[in-house]
Amino acid sequence: MTKKILAIDDSPTLRKLLQYYLSRRGYDVSEANNGKVGLDLITREDFDLIILDMMMPIMSGDVVLQKLKEMENFSVPVLILSADKDEENKAKAIALGASFYLTKPFKPDKVISRIEEIFKEKEKKN
Repeated sequence: MTKKILAIDDSPTLRKLLQYYLSRRGYDVSEANNGKVGLDLITREDFDLIILDMMMPIMSGDVVLQKLKEMENFSVPVLILSADKDEENKAKAIALGASFYLTKPFKPDKVISRIEEIFKEKEKKN
């Protein structure tokens, strides 16, 4: 079954880049241009993974993480992909429930490897 990934980022270029590389690997990728739109999609559709930027207008990544944490039985892994390199902010994201935190700029292969790792870990738990 095809894994569904939601990419939440305010950069259209980054979303298209993720769409290109991930769809070539067989993933079904949906996009949201801010946290509010992303949360809306999360409540209406099932995803296997969320890729989330931390610094966005309208609703930042940390607010999205907090709202996801408040959702009952929410267990979708979240991969942070952000330009924010601050160690305290990274720790805060992990504390709020993010599975991994990668910084921009990034190599697409590294993101794909991390995604595959997340899915392998999830399968072991099930």
